[in-house]
Amino acid sequence: MLYLILVFAHLLAASMALGAIVATDLRLLSKLAQDRVRIAPPNEFVARMVIVALLVLWITGAAIVGHGLLQRADYLSNPKLQAKILLVALLTLNAVALHRFTFPRLARGRSVARWRAAEWAAIAVPVAVSNFLWMFTAFLGIARPWNDSMPLGDILGIAAGLYLVVQLGVFAILRLAGRAVDDRTKPLADIVRRSLASLGNLGGDPERVVASRGDEADGPAAPPTPRPVLRLVGRRGARSERRDAAAGGR
Repeated sequence: MLYLILVFAHLLAASMALGAIVATDLRLLSKLAQDRVRIAPPNEFVARMVIVALLVLWITGAAIVGHGLLQRADYLSNPKLQAKILLVALLTLNAVALHRFTFPRLARGRSVARWRAAEWAAIAVPVAVSNFLWMFTAFLGIARPWNDSMPLGDILGIAAGLYLVVQLGVFAILRLAGRAVDDRTKPLADIVRRSLASLGNLGGDPERVVASRGDEADGPAAPPTPRPVLRLVGRRGARSERRDAAAGGR
């Protein structure tokens, strides 16, 4: 019974983290219909959720491995398990890089079009690594046919190939986000952007927001203009005001 609880907690933590990451990725895609896209860092609640999920994964994973060692002395000789532990350790280091370097750069609010090489290295690479490792380690958790049958080198080779695909995809999406929206000169790019934005908006038709051009586009957004407040006066209030005005004129 205790083992089932550990496995369930492990699965629940992975689901929490994957849900938060997928929601963040969809939010990015939904912005692609805009001009001069800026990418904000995840809010504090989402960041804490992923951190808590990672801690729970380490605790429950260590407990599951300990239970396995009590059952079999050679439990850690499984190449798939070795690959998962190695990749989760890399995932943890990448999470530290995200919080130390990536999120502070995103908080500066620079549009993707104005990113320098440092931004591309500090943002695009850790984001791709995080997305890939969360998905691939979750896959390894359910890849039971690979237990004691798939060599470690083959698993890491598959991981490296899939990571390159994900990294190229992230670069391509960010490249689209840095382009100006122009139906006339780049119709194909605009169609792709709007299609991805609709996907990120879960099938909806995202509203295009064209930002003002120039260097000021990288500054903080102007606050919305407040609307005038209309005060409705009832019949009693109007009569009272007329009586007060008449009394003041005496």
